[in-house]
Amino acid sequence: MAFDLQYTQTFSQRGQLTADANPMSQHTTKHAEIYSAIIIGAGQAGVALSHCLQQRGVTHLVLEKDRPFAEWYDRRWDSFAMNTPNWMNVLPGEQQPFAPQAGRKDFGTLKDAQEYFEAYLRVARPPLRIEEVKSVGVNRDVSWQVTTNRGIYNTDNIAICTGHARHKKIPPMADDVPGHVPQLHSSEYRNPMQIETAHVLVVGSGSSCVQICHELAACDRFDTVYLAGSGNFTLPWSILGISTYSLMRALGVFKITRDSWLGRMMFPRLLKKGDPATPPSPRRLDKNYGVRRFGRVSAANCTEIHCSDGQVIPTQDLSVVWCTGFRASYDFLDVYVRDGVLDKDGVPIHQRGVVAKAPGLYFVGLRFQHTFVSQDICGVGQDAQYVAEQIVARSVGVARGGSGWISPNPAA
Repeated sequence: MAFDLQYTQTFSQRGQLTADANPMSQHTTKHAEIYSAIIIGAGQAGVALSHCLQQRGVTHLVLEKDRPFAEWYDRRWDSFAMNTPNWMNVLPGEQQPFAPQAGRKDFGTLKDAQEYFEAYLRVARPPLRIEEVKSVGVNRDVSWQVTTNRGIYNTDNIAICTGHARHKKIPPMADDVPGHVPQLHSSEYRNPMQIETAHVLVVGSGSSCVQICHELAACDRFDTVYLAGSGNFTLPWSILGISTYSLMRALGVFKITRDSWLGRMMFPRLLKKGDPATPPSPRRLDKNYGVRRFGRVSAANCTEIHCSDGQVIPTQDLSVVWCTGFRASYDFLDVYVRDGVLDKDGVPIHQRGVVAKAPGLYFVGLRFQHTFVSQDICGVGQDAQYVAEQIVARSVGVARGGSGWISPNPAA
């Protein structure tokens, strides 16, 4: 099912897609429509999977509540820079390279990313409807039913591609910060002009924290910039003159799988502590801009914010930027579906994106779904290809009257 070219033109010109701009989103159904597969989410994972399914002739539908690649428009600050070099940013079937005017080893801007995704969208042309998924459940015939704000759909295969960063994550102690202190999450931050206080506290340890703290410190608008975090390892741009990312590729780091002995050792630690940050390091921010470094924030009262290293930060004339990441949420899954699909922490239980206890249910775009780079642009394509193959294989099984369950093969 193809959508009208008006869709891609509107998205490219306005940088957004609304229900009025997409003729397909106007459709309201009274009876359930049937598709071989339904994809929830039109970010890099969902659109890549749609491309892979189209290549295999699978009729499917993509459901997205906002607009394609919404997070790249709604959750990024103006000066955002990519954490991976341009040569790594590749989606399956692309026809335009990432940041074609820049060098392959350069790091693209937010505008580069938006232009790349717009170009990819025109190539992939996913069968998209702008609808919010309200629930996902199982029918009596063991097929899947998806209910949205506009209709009901039945399918044998459903792929959840909403990513690992659906909702912002802020520590509970933020509620104890006094009301006179302005607070915002990194997804709400755009530029230093938003902050009107003399002092600003940036909380976090990842690359977003470093980028935002760097911008706030370098703009020379604030009397004091504080940085509070756990001090994640900072990945240098180069080692002995060799690009760190090129070196990691040569050493096979990007191919490390979650089921390998090295993956079983690395990934749980990274999931708990967070990914390494990109330069500049907190120490460099301190040296170059006078950023004051503190331990993790641990408590707050009317006058002070307390940190794990015993230091305190006065709340007078202070703003706080929480660069504390995001969390996944699958609240649209019916309660009885979640058992065996999600663990006690709400994390999907899967093998390369295939859920053993719920035949026909898949995930794409999870952190370390299969390899070290599964959540990145360069890694999501491999996972999308694999899940598309599983959907095709299961569809053949269903057509022949079998259960359709295909046991995933990690070695494939």
